[in-house]
Amino acid sequence: MKKLIVTAFSFITFGTFAQDTPSADAIIEKYLTAIGGKEAIAKIQDLTISSTSETQRGTSETEMKFKFPDRYAMSVYANGNEVMSTIYDGNKLKNNSSFGGGGGRPPMEGKEAQMAAMRSNPFSETLYDKMGITRTVVGKEKVGDKDAYKLELTTSDGKKWNDFYDVESGLKVKTYSVNETPRGKFENNVFYLNYKKFKGVDVMLPSQTKRSAGQMGEITSEVQSVKVNKGLKDSDFVIKE
Repeated sequence: MKKLIVTAFSFITFGTFAQDTPSADAIIEKYLTAIGGKEAIAKIQDLTISSTSETQRGTSETEMKFKFPDRYAMSVYANGNEVMSTIYDGNKLKNNSSFGGGGGRPPMEGKEAQMAAMRSNPFSETLYDKMGITRTVVGKEKVGDKDAYKLELTTSDGKKWNDFYDVESGLKVKTYSVNETPRGKFENNVFYLNYKKFKGVDVMLPSQTKRSAGQMGEITSEVQSVKVNKGLKDSDFVIKE
């Protein structure tokens, strides 16, 4: 009888959660509305985000360029020298690093390259249908001291990650993923903080991010400037062989 009561209580609790919880698409829609709306996002033809980061190795500068819908470039500088870069030309994605990673490997191509570029897109949620990303609400969890909906995102080849959206504001507050490397599995947590509209931009972006970085510890990044619709060209996103 006790087991029956527990089972019934669990069923009622789950039923109440399911009834009160919006769908994954509704949660994503609320987020896109919270940052400014799909119409405002659609008006952004190109975007350049410059930021500084503090790590155990010191300070670095990062410049990320996006030419929508399908161009992306990122460069990381330390002491004035480029130490890492990524370029996506709409078909191929090439990583380079002075730390010995990526420079000698061939570029990613096709769906693999598209997926890697999508994960860096500041409006990646707008691409989920095109990329065949499955969205599922897992439940609620605390992020800091606030409740957040936990979504599980799954690619067509079975890779997964979790995004967390603040229940009250609708803003995305955290991403959790696991990377498999030759050295083993590494958990990654990225926290999105202090959303705001930058000058000339009608969409809110997180002005600060904090992320775990394996052996490098925590990386804290602060956005220094955002430029929108400055006329970036396809020639700014060429992979040099």
